[in-house]
Amino acid sequence: MTMNSNKKLNEKWLLLANLAANTGHAMIWPVTTLHMTLSLGQTLTMSGLVLLVAALMNVLGSFIAGQLFDRWRPYPALLIASAIAFCSVGTLFFYNGWPIFAILIWTASLGLGAITTLLNAFATTVTGKNTRVIFNNMYIVLNVGVVLGTLVVGYLFDYGFSWLMLIASILYLTLGLVVLLFFNVDTEVAPVSIAVQEVDNQTALSDSPEVKETVEAGRPKLKMTVLLGWIAAFLLLMYLSYMLWETVMATYLHRIGISTAHYANLWVLNGLTIIIFQKMISNWANKRNYAISVIAGGLIFASSFFLMLFVNQFWQIVLVFELLTVGEMLASPQVPAWVAQVTPKKVSGQAQGFVGMMISLGRMLGPVYGGLMLDHGWFAGLFFSVFAAMVLVNIGLYWASMKTKKTNELKG
Repeated sequence: MTMNSNKKLNEKWLLLANLAANTGHAMIWPVTTLHMTLSLGQTLTMSGLVLLVAALMNVLGSFIAGQLFDRWRPYPALLIASAIAFCSVGTLFFYNGWPIFAILIWTASLGLGAITTLLNAFATTVTGKNTRVIFNNMYIVLNVGVVLGTLVVGYLFDYGFSWLMLIASILYLTLGLVVLLFFNVDTEVAPVSIAVQEVDNQTALSDSPEVKETVEAGRPKLKMTVLLGWIAAFLLLMYLSYMLWETVMATYLHRIGISTAHYANLWVLNGLTIIIFQKMISNWANKRNYAISVIAGGLIFASSFFLMLFVNQFWQIVLVFELLTVGEMLASPQVPAWVAQVTPKKVSGQAQGFVGMMISLGRMLGPVYGGLMLDHGWFAGLFFSVFAAMVLVNIGLYWASMKTKKTNELKG
């Protein structure tokens, strides 16, 4: 597998790979708990433990993939990750009883965590476009995949879990073929066009001098900075909060008289809102520096949890959820591009692995935190604590970004 030293990755193949991966992903996780409880006779506690280990495997996959991208070869690394996902999900078509189901879900999680990190790392190598535009496009395609996967689950789940796994395995096979045919490219980042560079210079904070250090010979290593630390806290809290909507919020809505059907409709609305309006919102965000767009999104996102203290009708829930979606649209696609901008290109794999790990940790801790709070009936405490923590993290992120900017100005 000799790398093509002249060929660069075409964005359309990156987006197609992202679509296949996320559509398959969206077909697996919504039915994991249902299959375990309804078909396998397992308890909700056991289901929670399986998902907890799956989240840890996702973190491990992100970490390993980041190391392989920087210190080994990105192309075979992505092929291997795709093969792990395909083999795991394909085997679930034939064997999905207990306990083999849990083992295969864990190996699939390892592969999926690696795939996400590697695709994000490959995104930093695409030339000819502003990096944040590429990540915005990746984010839109991700949500198209979520909508498509959710629709397939809705129509086919009653026909049997195995058929969902068959379709998901075909998607991962498609991913593997796209990678095999089009990802054997030069991953060294070439200088972008003058026009694109001017946009980056005008809209992004300068690289931190703390991370512009010479890497160890042959073993580049990501160095943690104050700014990266606050970005990590932001990602962890944002996805911890987001997971509340995917898990315990259904229980809360049921208690205030909102049906499960209405809850499901919220997610379809979420995906459609992102698909329709993301370009418009990203056009606004791309004209500002990363700190402004990410922090603005974070504060809007946080405010939706404060407003949850006062809602009791479905139309109010819809407005609050749309507010959360707008905050997500502003912040979520900007963060990996920001991390790519403030870290050396030599550690782009580890940098995107860092992003994936923080997201996975947030997704892992969210259901645990939400469950503990709701077991005690602390609905108001849950919403306010998430709101307050997000506000504090946004303040810290603003302070760190301003400190980085002033340091660069003094050294420049």
